[in-house]
Amino acid sequence: MAEIRVPSERYATIRRELLETESSLDALRRSGARISFLASDLKKTSRGRTVMGQCECVPARYKWCVPYDFTVTVFEPNVQALDEAQLRTLLLHELMHAGVDVLEDGTERYRIVPHDVEDFREVLERFGLDWARSKATNDLII
Repeated sequence: MAEIRVPSERYATIRRELLETESSLDALRRSGARISFLASDLKKTSRGRTVMGQCECVPARYKWCVPYDFTVTVFEPNVQALDEAQLRTLLLHELMHAGVDVLEDGTERYRIVPHDVEDFREVLERFGLDWARSKATNDLII
């Protein structure tokens, strides 16, 4: 069965709140970057680890049919155990991957920002190493 991704207003609403309140997203908020939030029905894993979300930069060759600069996909089967605070932290994490460089001529270039460590230092400092640990099962779900 093929993966299905659909736009998610729930995640887009959280994105708007995060852009208003998180200083680490100031450059993204000031930019003209267009971000789509998608919900996926895929139970994604990578190298044996559960993947909860993924930020991707839309390649230039698809700009003619995809009106976004970034897509953030949330893999719904993998986030069922997250509470609202953990979900917001996941979306903050994914938005921190959306990098904006302003070139000398004022145009913007978009890129994916890699982790500073296995996660982002700011996320770890604010929410701890185990922010994604399921409270129900005590399993780390990222």
